[in-house]
Amino acid sequence: MGRLACAVYWFHPLVWTAAKQLRSESERACDDLALSCGARATDYAEHLLDIVTSVRRDATPSVALAMARRKEFEGRMLAILDPELRHSSPSRRQSAALIGSLALISIVVGAAAPARRAQEATPGAVGSPQAQQVPNPVEKGYPDSREIIGGSKTHTNMQTITSQSQRTATSVSDRMSQSVADNVSTAVSSAISSGVAIASVATSSALRELLTKRDIQKAGKDSDERPILLARILANDPDLKLRRIAAWGLSEYADRQVAAEALATALRRDSDPSVREMAAWALADANRSSTAVDALIAALRGDANIRVREISAWSLGQVGGRSSAVADALGTALSDANVGIRKRAAWALGNADLRQAPPALIALLRDRDPEMRELAAWALYQIEDPASIPALDAALRSETDKNLQIAYIKALAAVGEKSVDALKGLLESKDPEIKSIAVRALAGGHATGPWPWPWPEPRPFPD
Repeated sequence: MGRLACAVYWFHPLVWTAAKQLRSESERACDDLALSCGARATDYAEHLLDIVTSVRRDATPSVALAMARRKEFEGRMLAILDPELRHSSPSRRQSAALIGSLALISIVVGAAAPARRAQEATPGAVGSPQAQQVPNPVEKGYPDSREIIGGSKTHTNMQTITSQSQRTATSVSDRMSQSVADNVSTAVSSAISSGVAIASVATSSALRELLTKRDIQKAGKDSDERPILLARILANDPDLKLRRIAAWGLSEYADRQVAAEALATALRRDSDPSVREMAAWALADANRSSTAVDALIAALRGDANIRVREISAWSLGQVGGRSSAVADALGTALSDANVGIRKRAAWALGNADLRQAPPALIALLRDRDPEMRELAAWALYQIEDPASIPALDAALRSETDKNLQIAYIKALAAVGEKSVDALKGLLESKDPEIKSIAVRALAGGHATGPWPWPWPEPRPFPD
């Protein structure tokens, strides 16, 4: 729609300004959607920074150039990392109030018409000794350039009306027209004032609601009773749908002890697997809480439901930390019979900020599933463990899939100077793309460009 408006009103500068603002707001909306889908703000900002730092290179898609402008990118980064800024969509009430206000203003302003200019009083009215002069109807309107430059309106041509009957009819007609114009102007002004007042009240109500929520957040953790009430519902309510909604809502407060304990208890003891699944997902925002980590490890190892174990593995990667218990639990899950659990465990190991790669993760480079091998390469790229160099070198030599070869080269490049011996042989490759990636890998760990895959678990919504 913005492109269409620019094509129709190409001559209007405000249309281009509005289109630019629309693109900026679209980028912000995409950021909000990514964060609401479960991406950690710091990780998402790091991905964007990796893209921006590589936009000057040949391998970067041209669509990334628009986001690399300094002014726009700085604003996006600040909005992403601002802990006080909520990234959820406005409520239906707020949206309805805003849309109604804009629609009312548009209708009122669209119905308004400019009032007719009052005629200047001239000597020689009816009954005076001088002849009445009225403006020539053909030449009424905006002043010409001489009037604008000279600062006066004395150049309007006048026509003398000699007939008394014509003078009388013209005077009456003018008075009637002026009266109608004044009435229309008064009515339109009143309607606009009423519309603006109504819109102001509706917008003020929406703003008060938003500010009230923000004030509650800024007032301190103890002033907000919502996590306590939700924790009680999650623990005691017999309706499983309400418990699931409560677990979903507690994700906003998972870094607080009362919420973390309620979610951990539900993950261990709730009888319904959908509630346990939602509790496991909500604990991903617990910010390295030991309560959350212990509950997720227990669910990953012992829960009877496969979906609960999958989400528990993913949440362990989101909680973060370099705990050996987390690495051991996820490493054990790599040998699980369910492929979904194995893939989420591999992703979690790459996202858990580890310093050493578990042997089970390195062994995945020999897995039969190509997607699993690529996921293992991504995780090793994240961990940057020199111990993985021999396995990556062997996988690179035996791999026939070109995309996987590039993935292994990127993982080797992330390790640094210790991977030089594994990369030297690629400089003689007959494949120009492989040779180019090898040169970039020798130039630096991030010279191969960003690795935007894989995405986190989507944000679930209760029924």
